[in-house]
Amino acid sequence: MIRPYRLKLNWKSLSIALCQLSIVCACSSENEALFLAGDSATITFSAGSVREELADASGVCDTRISDNTWTTGDSVGIYMLPTDVTDLTTNDVWKNRKHTMDTFSKLNPDGDVNMLYYPLNKKSVRFVAYYPYTSAAASTHKLTVDFADQSTKEKKESKDFCFHRGTTSYTSGAPALDFKHKFCKILINVSKGAGGPSAKDIQVRLIGMPKTAEVDLNNFSQLKKDSITIDTDTVTVKAYTHSGSTDAAATVEAIVAPHSSTGKFAGRKFMFTTADGKTKTYNLPDNVTFEAGKAYTFSLKLVAGITPQSPTKVSDGMTNCYIVAPNAELNFYVSRAYMHDGTTFTDYLRVDSTATYTGMFESDIVWADNNVISGTPSVSGNGNSAVVTVKTTADTSKSGNAVVKIYKTGDANKTPVWSYHIWVTNYDPDANTFTNKDNGGVHTWVFMDRNLGAIRAGFTTNTDPFLLYQWGRKDPFPDVKNPAIGSLSRIETSSLFGTVVNTIKNPNVFYYTTSSSDYDWHYAFRDNELWGHSGTKTVYDPCPSGWRVPVNYNMSDATSPWYGFTKDNGSFTNGYNWGTNAKYAAPGYLSSTNGSLFSYNYYGYYWSASPQSIRNSNDSLYLYFDIGRVYVADYTSRSNGYSVRCVKE
Repeated sequence: MIRPYRLKLNWKSLSIALCQLSIVCACSSENEALFLAGDSATITFSAGSVREELADASGVCDTRISDNTWTTGDSVGIYMLPTDVTDLTTNDVWKNRKHTMDTFSKLNPDGDVNMLYYPLNKKSVRFVAYYPYTSAAASTHKLTVDFADQSTKEKKESKDFCFHRGTTSYTSGAPALDFKHKFCKILINVSKGAGGPSAKDIQVRLIGMPKTAEVDLNNFSQLKKDSITIDTDTVTVKAYTHSGSTDAAATVEAIVAPHSSTGKFAGRKFMFTTADGKTKTYNLPDNVTFEAGKAYTFSLKLVAGITPQSPTKVSDGMTNCYIVAPNAELNFYVSRAYMHDGTTFTDYLRVDSTATYTGMFESDIVWADNNVISGTPSVSGNGNSAVVTVKTTADTSKSGNAVVKIYKTGDANKTPVWSYHIWVTNYDPDANTFTNKDNGGVHTWVFMDRNLGAIRAGFTTNTDPFLLYQWGRKDPFPDVKNPAIGSLSRIETSSLFGTVVNTIKNPNVFYYTTSSSDYDWHYAFRDNELWGHSGTKTVYDPCPSGWRVPVNYNMSDATSPWYGFTKDNGSFTNGYNWGTNAKYAAPGYLSSTNGSLFSYNYYGYYWSASPQSIRNSNDSLYLYFDIGRVYVADYTSRSNGYSVRCVKE
């Protein structure tokens, strides 16, 4: 399925039930290392909900899952491996056990030979799973996807590779499979324009797309980046046209490998062939990049004598920050509001104990600087398929920031259900980056050349707006040295106020702290994973799609994202210059004890996603500098308001 992954793009989080069969498994050379003598404990997957990750405008994702159900006959390959094993090729791994979805939405082993059992020696195990199943993976641990023919729904769905890499260890119980999608979905809404041909029975071909992709499951199991090899040869993809197309409109879908318009993929086109044999083409802009786990919607009209109109891109809704140019229209799904992990707040989106909120939303501006938002944002649709529309200033010379919120229609208090940072700029974060490695070169970080929300690279002027963040929170605070931008309320944290739920409902409130709360706004909870120190980017990460807050892996100077940044190899003038694209402004900070701005143009503070230590978890690591000192892994209270410099995921 292609839906906003829990992202964390997770496309969906899936718990699937296996039938329970009481069968004793005889040990084989493949799995004997897992077992002691005696009967084996059968592993089952309890029935549960499915979270889709990328929806189309109707809220339905036909690429893998529709209406929270798998398609009968879908086959998944499952590997079971000891927690301390990362290589799928070793004998300790149960390899590629085929399971198939039945009419009751349960995933059943395909015969006794595919049953799974817990080790009697109580050794913990985890699971790797993927769709679509191939028997070849048992020996090669790879599968190749050919994208050429997607002319039917079944053929199209078979191209949608999704993957579960288990991070949770089990010795008993019913494990869950949380799948992420690794390709992307193109959805084309075709309509008949004035004097144009009928959209009924239209055929669409995607010209110049990647021909194949080889997926290495073993690399996925080890979290390596080179898990997918994209064929540089191109192919014309036959897309799937939904049944029910009419004279006025048709919907077309295809799955493609992630790619940009470079090399052989330059000059990509959509070619439309109508029922009477007439053809029209649309040239895909070079700046359109298809990224893994995302859905891209194009609305195209068939108009007589001219090519289809330019598309409107609708984002997947699975990030908290959008980069958009001035004089533009941004459309994104509200999906993130349904995917966060705040249990109490999730209940706020329920109409009863089981059903999620399906009503209408409205939108408004929490704050905006430099008049970068035009009018009031609007919402179309309802439930998790609702789309927020934000229009930016017509003045193309303006840059700045805003935070917009969605709230339930009828809520007189307009309490945010979720809020989004809109970064209005012509900046392309991929165009200017700085790469840094830790001591030994084990970890690499590719940084943006400017702070999150900055209107220029390098050092700020006294008139530049800037953004600061409390650690672990997703929303930026407005430029406090310019009170005309928007209000920043300051409230002392407590067991009542200092919760993630409350920060979602109050994105413009700074929760200051005292010794009674250990100087952490997250009162008494001390969640080290709000920004994902030990894993992938979380739902609370403030960076745009494809970027995240940097991690200090071992919580030391040697593994700091800023390792090598020293006083001696830089120069200081309202910030440090450590080379091309590595200029860091010194905007100061918001004090943890009162929320006031201190040390503007004199001190720089930049958050990492990492705690100071697991035991002392009310502090987190950050980069600190002033004119005479640089500390690449200093630590301090999480309630301070510091800058963020994003790195590539």
